[in-house]
Amino acid sequence: MKSRLLRLSPILAVVALVLVLVLLSKNTLVAKKVIALFLMPAGMIWAVLFAGIFWPGISRRLRSVFAVLWLGFALAGSPYLGNRLLRVLEAPFYAFEEVTEPLDAVVVLGGGTRLSPRGKPFVGSIGDRLLRPLFLYEEGKVKTLITTGRSITEIGDDRLLSRETSEIWQSLGVPADVIIERDKPRTTAEELVEVAALLEAHPEWQRVGICSSASHLRRALHEAQKHGMTLIPVPADFRSVPLSFVSIYLIPQGRGFKDIQSACWEFLGLMK
Repeated sequence: MKSRLLRLSPILAVVALVLVLVLLSKNTLVAKKVIALFLMPAGMIWAVLFAGIFWPGISRRLRSVFAVLWLGFALAGSPYLGNRLLRVLEAPFYAFEEVTEPLDAVVVLGGGTRLSPRGKPFVGSIGDRLLRPLFLYEEGKVKTLITTGRSITEIGDDRLLSRETSEIWQSLGVPADVIIERDKPRTTAEELVEVAALLEAHPEWQRVGICSSASHLRRALHEAQKHGMTLIPVPADFRSVPLSFVSIYLIPQGRGFKDIQSACWEFLGLMK
């Protein structure tokens, strides 16, 4: 009987882990999501690593390795940790959420658009950076909209992100003559080089905003300073929202992996 329980200990440990998180759930809906997350790839891997900690017959060192991997995987996919890291990047721009004084122009860094199967651009998951300048234009707070960027990471011809953004704006009623497109830059650094050239050509622009995801603005402004530009941050796509304690957020998941990778990417870019 004892040896049978020993063989079953990895399974029993995983069941116990799931039960604890279910019992921590505030309601039936959260409990169902806890179970569903364990059926997702990340949840399954986390469960297997946890089972490894209790696997019979392995050395203490290997058991410790499983424990470290289990904890490391939990942190790498933690929505709580991802939220905290993004907050470090976004918090300096909370005060800039509202644009109080008119701008001569707003630069929108590439990204935020997606393409339908037929190649029609639409607003993607970080498309708030396209909508904020549009709202500012409709409110009469900005005169010129500047869009930049191209994507070189997909099969086929380069995607002209600036053109896609311009098409969306025009479909929503923005006149083409107030939009400036710059489709050559492929990186943030290249985009700011183009912006510097534009500002040189338009000395009448005194107040120029730069719009991007709030987590990306610190790096963008850092690049702008390299070219002697003082741009006004226009943050969009805030993601560091307050998270209450919910047991589903203790399970590693796509949201956590995405937020942590996004934050680490920005921190890495600031090290250049």
